[in-house]
Amino acid sequence: MNWVRKHKILTVILALLMVLMAFLGIAAGYVYSKLSLINFDDGSANNYMDELEPPEEAKDFLASIEASGPGVDISGLEEMPTDPVIPDVEIQENDDILNILLLGTDSYDGSLTKYARSDSMILVSINKTEKTVKLVSLERGMGVYMEYGEMAGQYDLLTHAFRWGGAQLVCDCVENHLRVEVDHYVRVTFSTVEKVVDAIGGIDMELTKAEANALEGMQPGMNHMNGQQALAFARLRKIDSDWQRVERQRKVILAAVAALKNASLSELDEVLNVALPMVQTDMTKLEIADLMLYAPNFLKSEFDQMTIPKQGTYGYKDGIKGFAVDYEVNSQILRDFLYGPEEEETTNP
Repeated sequence: MNWVRKHKILTVILALLMVLMAFLGIAAGYVYSKLSLINFDDGSANNYMDELEPPEEAKDFLASIEASGPGVDISGLEEMPTDPVIPDVEIQENDDILNILLLGTDSYDGSLTKYARSDSMILVSINKTEKTVKLVSLERGMGVYMEYGEMAGQYDLLTHAFRWGGAQLVCDCVENHLRVEVDHYVRVTFSTVEKVVDAIGGIDMELTKAEANALEGMQPGMNHMNGQQALAFARLRKIDSDWQRVERQRKVILAAVAALKNASLSELDEVLNVALPMVQTDMTKLEIADLMLYAPNFLKSEFDQMTIPKQGTYGYKDGIKGFAVDYEVNSQILRDFLYGPEEEETTNP
């Protein structure tokens, strides 16, 4: 091969590398610009536990939180024999599994204000090795022991923990009572759900007769929902209970994931532009970018689901708001679901 030919080949290779580097630069710039739309917050209780007087328009909302826990019905439950016991086991973790607590907050003005409660909580467990995702709805009415914050030393509803100590207190309550590591949190408002569903052109949802009758303009069977209708479906509980409501919330998430699989690049761009400014998280840009590499595989997988606490493992107890939960039983159920049953030790004869 003569020098001229070698020179031409090297020139072509160099040109290709320059084009590739330029493309990667554009791609990196695009990703960085999108991630810059997110509200990054470490969730620290210090950001919530200040002495500033809440705005006047928030006081009625806060008063409802400080009451007995709206919408949590403990009638008909059996009395628990003892106070809930936090399991005496190590918090389980696994380097291959990332647990992200998704918080849907209900605030007085619909924004990412600290004057809010986490009305919807779903633990999203991502196994990066097996490329699987598991969704665990956490009942907002669980009575949990507040270790710090304005309600320190008392039991209150898990949904109220956000008000008393921010995302950090919610994550700590889940970790301490259920003994699984919560690596990060992602917070959205309910208006986020509405706008994202509209951005992807709506979602398809199959409704029962009771659900259709409770929602305006819906029919039993398959319905195509806009954002407002999807949000109403996700918040519906008057026809049954909060247990069915958390199942509906997961259905909305899965329907949105299904719609995203067929979205065009322009539609995906619109979703990011709409959703990211209404997202708050303690994840770094690098951690989010790393997680995005796994996204195509996650979208292809089936999502295993469950709700905590399990039926028959909770009741009521005087002095505890909401449900008094058997955390020892539910902790083991959740650990087995996320990490697999622990192998029993065997001894040689």
